Amino acid sequence: MGLTDAQIRGRIKNLAEQNNADPRVLMRLYMMERYLERMSVSKYRNNFIVKGGVLVTSLLGISMRSTMDIDTTIQNYDLSLENTKKMIEDISRIDIDDGVDFTIKSVMKIMDDMEYPGIRFALDSRIGRMITPIKIDVSTGATITPRAIKYDYKLMLEDRSISILSYNIETVFAEKLQTILSRGILNTRMRDFYDIHVLLVSHKREVDREILKRAFHATCENRKTENIIDNIKSIYESIACDERLSLLWLSYQRKYSYAKDIDFSSVLLSLDALLKLLE
Repeated sequence: MGLTDAQIRGRIKNLAEQNNADPRVLMRLYMMERYLERMSVSKYRNNFIVKGGVLVTSLLGISMRSTMDIDTTIQNYDLSLENTKKMIEDISRIDIDDGVDFTIKSVMKIMDDMEYPGIRFALDSRIGRMITPIKIDVSTGATITPRAIKYDYKLMLEDRSISILSYNIETVFAEKLQTILSRGILNTRMRDFYDIHVLLVSHKREVDREILKRAFHATCENRKTENIIDNIKSIYESIACDERLSLLWLSYQRKYSYAKDIDFSSVLLSLDALLKLLE
């Protein structure tokens, strides 16, 4: 039998206090994990590849990152509205004895931040009388170099992990680098700068330089931005000198407490260090 709603609220309250986090954000993450566990035992477990904020949050910990949705890409499956909705519904119905129910509230086609076609599902998760909305983004078309990996996702409130497919760290970095370089000084996504900095600090030893190079080139080719490959230095210099980006970083720091002690110059040093691995 899973945790009761009172136990969940109590543990999340304690975690929020310990990590200076918003309990509502942690409750949403808990419900996302309930869905991820269903996904991990479903017949679709080899079709969904987890990426984005929920993966980065798992890699860094709840004191270092938050996320708004479950971001996935699918493989070996047709991304039609009908097929994808059936997958989401089938996973929602799986009973893992945790007392949580999921209901789809809305479905919409999207073009995600990486310009991959996708579908967004808004769901209500319920345990007892407590309802928490979550979102699941399902996209296709990503290039994962060399391939998706089996990832042991550590659960937030329990001392155990679930096995899911996810991006490898090199593809995580490759997509973020491509996004930063292709947008240049027009970028407004400070979370990519943040993620590169903290992931490089915590996971640099895990990065295979040759795989990172291949992943970056494959991502640029897939997104039709090969032109940035020969202009990395000049793009970086324009980013480093841009006052607007510095101001956006200050705004990001004010909004997210986990970034408050990281100045933009440190972020730029990490970006430069990662770019040097591409040489």
